[in-house]
Amino acid sequence: MKPVPFTKMSGLGNDFIVVDNRSGILNEYGVLEFAQKVCKARYSVGGDELMVIDSPTAGGDYTMRTINPDGNEVKMCGNASRCVARYAFVHGIAGEHQMIDTLGGKVEAFVGKDEIRVGLQVTSGPVRDIKLEAEGKKYTVHTAEISGAPQAVIYFENAFEAPGDLIHKLGAAFRYHPYFPKGTNVNFIELKNRNLILQRTYERGVEGETYACGTGATASAVVSGFLGLADSPVTVRVLGGDLTVSFERQGAEFSRVFLGGGARFVAEGTIHPEGWEY
Repeated sequence: MKPVPFTKMSGLGNDFIVVDNRSGILNEYGVLEFAQKVCKARYSVGGDELMVIDSPTAGGDYTMRTINPDGNEVKMCGNASRCVARYAFVHGIAGEHQMIDTLGGKVEAFVGKDEIRVGLQVTSGPVRDIKLEAEGKKYTVHTAEISGAPQAVIYFENAFEAPGDLIHKLGAAFRYHPYFPKGTNVNFIELKNRNLILQRTYERGVEGETYACGTGATASAVVSGFLGLADSPVTVRVLGGDLTVSFERQGAEFSRVFLGGGARFVAEGTIHPEGWEY
């Protein structure tokens, strides 16, 4: 078996393995199984997700596939789409303005010098005041689906200072709650003012807290806007830095939803077959 060329990228601490599969280099290995192996830290490259670039399937510039470390393919990832858009621009796959085909629908991307912005869809509107119990306590949970990615949003006092083990314990409890039969990302947020939200996220598929979650940040901003607590644009501060979410709203309907932030190249090279055959 041949080594597989890859690029490691970071979107505010969300780290991704990006593979250009337009020539079909991953086809003989099985993309889902490959993701399970190479995303495992200490045994292989390690990453929050494997991002696979394929030929366009719905008229876009290219197709982006999102595979979680557990081997499940999800509809899309907001932070990853910003990284992939920059990768595609730098490698001549697409220009500064891109249309990306994903399982969650088309994603529009704009690649700037210091910021990459992607347009996301509120595919299921905010739902308020769901009372759920976790770890012996009842919480008010709000939900929204962003470009096919399910999100739970919980207002949580001193979220940024909360111990990591508490975020993990509560996040896992809600992620596997019977109310969410297919699971959900869980965002614990603290509203500082009408334009600043602090956020901690437990991600489905990663099965732990991550430094950033783009669709989660978008859900937090949209839910807060829906409740009349925030105005566009909203800065969502995550452990890895700041994301910006802008939107237009008419009642419960949201349009022109954009997620912005930085995306960095970390490393480029090849993954040896021993990196996925262990």
